[in-house]
Amino acid sequence: DAHRALELLEDYHTRLNKSQDKPLKNAIERVIRIFKSKLFQALLDIQEFYECTLLDDSKSNQEKTLETLRVASKWE
Repeated sequence: DAHRALELLEDYHTRLNKSQDKPLKNAIERVIRIFKSKLFQALLDIQEFYECTLLDDSKSNQEKTLETLRVASKWE
């Protein structure tokens, strides 16, 4: 889960206190900012939608169409 990974990364980041850790801490801060960006979150949403809706063989094309339209309305 991406949110759990972000929590672990933030926890690791807070434990970096030595002066020699500064470059690593700065690099991790950059990664955290990227993970928190709206674009990254949207990409995660798209991946989840694709896996949970479009690849679900138990759903009919009609169900997939309705769910796809719901998602499109949400993102517009």
